[in-house]
Parts: sequence; C-alpha cells; structure tokens
Amino acid sequence: MSMRSKISSAAGNGDADYAQLQSRVQSLSSLIEVSMIISSTLKLDEVINLVMEKAQTVMRAEASSVMLINEETGMLECEVALGEKGSEAKEKITLALGEGVAGWCAQKGEPVIVPDTRTDPRFAKKFDEETGFQTRSILAVPLIVKDRIIGVAEVINPIEGQSFTDDDLNLFMTFGRQVALAIENARMHESIVEKQRIEQQLEAARTIQESFLPQQCPVCPNNRFQIAAKSIPATAIGGDFYDFFEFDEDTLGVLMGDVAGKGIPAALYMARLVSDFRQQAQVTRDPEKTLVTINDLLVERGRRGMFVTLQYAVLDIPSGCLKMTTAGHLPVVRVRGDGGGCEMLTSEGGAPLGVLPNLHFSTDIITMEPGDYLVYFTDGIIEAKNKKGEQYSFERVTSFLDKKWRRAEEIVDGLIRDIDRFSRDTAQHDDITVVALQWNKPA
Repeated sequence: MSMRSKISSAAGNGDADYAQLQSRVQSLSSLIEVSMIISSTLKLDEVINLVMEKAQTVMRAEASSVMLINEETGMLECEVALGEKGSEAKEKITLALGEGVAGWCAQKGEPVIVPDTRTDPRFAKKFDEETGFQTRSILAVPLIVKDRIIGVAEVINPIEGQSFTDDDLNLFMTFGRQVALAIENARMHESIVEKQRIEQQLEAARTIQESFLPQQCPVCPNNRFQIAAKSIPATAIGGDFYDFFEFDEDTLGVLMGDVAGKGIPAALYMARLVSDFRQQAQVTRDPEKTLVTINDLLVERGRRGMFVTLQYAVLDIPSGCLKMTTAGHLPVVRVRGDGGGCEMLTSEGGAPLGVLPNLHFSTDIITMEPGDYLVYFTDGIIEAKNKKGEQYSFERVTSFLDKKWRRAEEIVDGLIRDIDRFSRDTAQHDDITVVALQWNKPA
C-alpha cells in the first residue's frame, strides 16, 4: 500500500471513529437530559411522556409506548403512546401477559427485537387492523423495579426503514431503566427513592462514560515499550481519564487528565473532551499545538467553574525521546530502569485548559534511558488520606517507586495497593488514576 493510501485509510478510520464518539456523546447528553426530566416532576403521565419523547427521538423511531401492569387485573394497560396513532393506542390497547410482543416481554422479563412483525408469531395484529397503522419492527424492553416487572417500553419502526440493532437494544435498555425509575419515583414518596434515583442515573451514565476510556493498553510486539493504566473513580462517575494514540509503529501518544468536579457534569465534560482530543491528535502530533486548539474549544463552549488539568506526551519509540506538554497537571515521576532511583520531573506546568483563551504552552523534551519508566498520576493519589488525616503525598509516591521494577503493570498495581493499605478504613474522596510507561531500546 502506498503512503498516500495509508494516510487516506487512516483519515477514513479517524472520521468513522470520531462519528462513533460523537454518537456516544449525544447518547450521554440524552441520558443526562432524562435525568433532569426525572428530577423535574413526580407526575406519572407527564414524566413518562417527556422521557419517551426523548427516547423516541434518540432511537429515531416512528412511535413509542409504555404499558404498565395493572396489579389488580394482571393486564398490561397502555399508559403512554406517542406517534401517529398514539391517542388511539392508549384507548384501545390492553394485553394479557404473554399476548403480543409486549405481553411476551413482560412475561419473560427479557428484551426483544422483532425485525419483521410479519414473520413473528408473537405479534398481535389487532391494533394495526383497527387503526390502519403498519407495525414493521419492534424493540421492547421490560420495566423492572427491585427485580419486579412493572411493565414494558417499546419503540416501533425505525425511521430509516431498517430493523433495530443490538446497539439500539443496549441504549434503549438504559432508557428503560430510566423509565422504570421515573415510574417508581411517581408511585413512592420522593424521600424513599432519592438514593435509588441518583444511583441509577450515575450507573446509566457510567456505562457510556467507560466506553471513552481505552479498553486495553497498547502492546508492543517486540517489547520496545510497555504501558499500563488503571483508574478508580471516587463515585460512579469520575473526572479522571487517560488515553493512548498509536500513530504508527514508531510513535505513541499518552494522555492523562483530571476534570474539575465529579459526577454527571464531569463525565459529560470529559466525554466531549476525549472526543475532541482524539480528533485533534490526528491533525498534528505536536503536543503544544494540540493543547492550544483543545483549550480554545473548551473555552468557546465552557461552563462556569469547569476546567481540566492534563499532560500530553508523544514518544518517538526508536530513540526514546518524549515530548511532553503540561496544562496545570502534577509532575511526572521518572523511575530509573537500572534501579538507580527516581525523580520528579517538574515543568512550568501552564494553566489548566478551559479557563482562558489564547494560551500558549511549553514543551519539555525527555530523553529516556533503556528500561526507564515514566509514571503519571492524578491528585487523588497524593491526597489520599489515612485515619490520622495524613495525605499520601509526593514523598510517599517517590519513596514507594524508588526500587527496581520488572513491568509497568507492577508499578500501577503496586502503587494502588499501597494507597489502599495507607487509606484503609477511610472513604475515597477523589478519583485515583495511574499510568506507567516503560521504554526499552530497540534491538
């Protein structure tokens, strides 16, 4: 393959990855909007209508409905129906458990995709026959509260004309959990369900947020480098993040950051930031230029009080030369591969991103020796406290790392275990994230 073809192929893959990331950002935004809807009212019809309107839009469906089990009769009754024949559906649809696709879903407690209703014996035709509506494809999920099935949510007929996919199913199941929670909130006193509501919101958003972090670290087949990472959030959603960029076989990018704040706002901020960073990293491999562009983007759409500290480094694998630009983040620790000690690599640092426009950042050049490690971490490491109120501190980090290590994973796992030991029986107040990079001279 020619160099031009490789560049074209990489650009195409980058566009596809960026589109996928943007879709995830939109999904996370929709979940957060749903969370706000649930918080805004306890009126059953109103909250379900608002949530299903959002679900129908995100799922790009022609119609949607929520059917609830009448505890006295055991029948499924239509509580909300949206779409062309929505008002008729709400008046006419009543199903026994096991009847129709919704009845089957409620009876089995399992989600179901019906690609073509004409070939599925579970489909009940009576509503279509009475109204003239044509149901082509259905996606149904059970509404479950405390292991108890209370009803079924459905979206009907993808606007694009094709059947629903497994990705649609996963996303709609998340909406289904939100719908079930909204119903429970409306049926129970708010003080009883508040904790469950918050936990459900965070869990739903965490699932999507985790997809923005690398599922695994890059692996070099000839062991020219090793890299390991781990992040432990203080809440279900944290502000810490990391990422890796394998530009080619000789160039590796490493990103570590910490969004100010925790919970859903920090998660949304982080998701958009990672999406933008992955796109910009394909434009230039210069760390300083990348941070300048990202900072201006964050300032342009910034929210008051939201900012991020981070480090971005690009390693030339054959030479061990690493260019690193820092935006208000903690120093990196260099651990000598020969067991000759460790040192804190201080930097001018620069300001955090997202605060002021038109910032400029300096780039540090680090020449690694064979076997050397660079250890990146967030402030949750040094600020972890024990029962006496003492912090883990920079000094304890360097003292722990000052030994000969065999692998990057040993450093990451060992440091986290030592912090767990230090802070035993105390609450974790901040996210804990560690990345360790080792360089080995190519043979």
